[in-house]
Amino acid sequence: MLALVYVAGVTQLGEAEADSLRTPPAVEGDVEDEFTGLKWALLASDRLDEAQEAAVTDPEYASELASGAPDPRTGELSAALATLSEAAGEFDPVEVGGFFDDLDERLGTDSASWLAVMYPAVLGSLPGAPFEAREAANQILLTAASYDTTQPDSPERPWNAEVERPPREEVTELIGSGRQFVYIDPYNNAGDGSWIEVVGDLETAETVSVLVPGGSAVLTSDNFDIYYQRAQSFVDAADGELAVVVWAGASWPSGWIEESWASWAAVASESLASFTFDLRSQIGPDVPVTLVGHSYGGAVIGLAETQDLAVDRVLHIASAGMGNDVYDPEDLDEPCRPRYSITAPGDPISYIQGMPYVPLLGHGADPDDFPGVKNLYPGYLPDAPDAVDDTGTLLIDRGISGKEVEGVHSHSEIFYPESDAWNNILAVLLGQEPELDDDQPAPIDGC
Repeated sequence: MLALVYVAGVTQLGEAEADSLRTPPAVEGDVEDEFTGLKWALLASDRLDEAQEAAVTDPEYASELASGAPDPRTGELSAALATLSEAAGEFDPVEVGGFFDDLDERLGTDSASWLAVMYPAVLGSLPGAPFEAREAANQILLTAASYDTTQPDSPERPWNAEVERPPREEVTELIGSGRQFVYIDPYNNAGDGSWIEVVGDLETAETVSVLVPGGSAVLTSDNFDIYYQRAQSFVDAADGELAVVVWAGASWPSGWIEESWASWAAVASESLASFTFDLRSQIGPDVPVTLVGHSYGGAVIGLAETQDLAVDRVLHIASAGMGNDVYDPEDLDEPCRPRYSITAPGDPISYIQGMPYVPLLGHGADPDDFPGVKNLYPGYLPDAPDAVDDTGTLLIDRGISGKEVEGVHSHSEIFYPESDAWNNILAVLLGQEPELDDDQPAPIDGC
């Protein structure tokens, strides 16, 4: 059985062996007539707001749009979109952004948003496409996915003609919720789903963080809402200064057996590294970006740091490790990048931090001991009568008001709002000076 699991890990790792990023196809001819013709052929209105509303509120229409694909025979624009759709992850997201900037200049500033209604399945998962268009496309895709789950997946028979299938609950609840997904795939992870979600306002935020969740980061897990609530607590406290992107845009392990393997992190880290450049191109060069990983997410950001990244600082929260086979600052692409870590005393994650190297197994060095890392003070939970945990439950009702952040439950308590740990995490996200723990790793020479 162990041999089979190992082979599965090797297979997963093979997905990480990507070729160099491709340049998007050029659209050099006059495509205005083609663009106008597509709008008339596919959409219910010639006004963008009405077309978007119709697609989101009419499930059958949304399903029809979601299943549509650009026909390369229609013209140069459709051919380019078809190419981008067929191999979305193979293109440089920054250059894909330039592709849409060029379309805006030629077709009008809302061209990507129009295309998001016409072809939501293309825009919704296309790295480099404008975030606003991707969010609009994914609202249509959610409506379509909810509707599609109610439809029979087999020919009608006398015994199933009157049977009603309920919509998929965790998908249906998101329709009209106001949550902002720049990627969501309800069918990835063997049907459990994956996502990338913006919490806050990227256009006005003075600093941005990318939060990579721990294990079981799928739509069907409680973690889907818990990490949203955790991100929202930081955004609310920052009063507009901060936006957080919850990044779970890859296949993800669930359970301690799968989470002990580095293969998922190896694959996810490549997509994450690419996403940081996508994000940077959309928010501009001057907004600081903090890359944050919790639990298994720490292993993902650790391996991402062995690659080229567009981030300014890194934070490990109760992290599984610095990444498989990462034991020295020289293993990282930028050893002197500001780097922080926080793990509470007694957190079970400490049993796997810093395991000796085994191919594909374990997650490298202990971030709390890694040279150059600054360890944050975990401290205590708040003792205010209205203090809550990361799901909104009163701490006083749980009998843990004011207690030290330590032990088995500290793996989650580290996120409880207004705790010392939470305050120090928020300080890092805002680029402020956090309170440091007494024990600190050695600095890196030359940094």
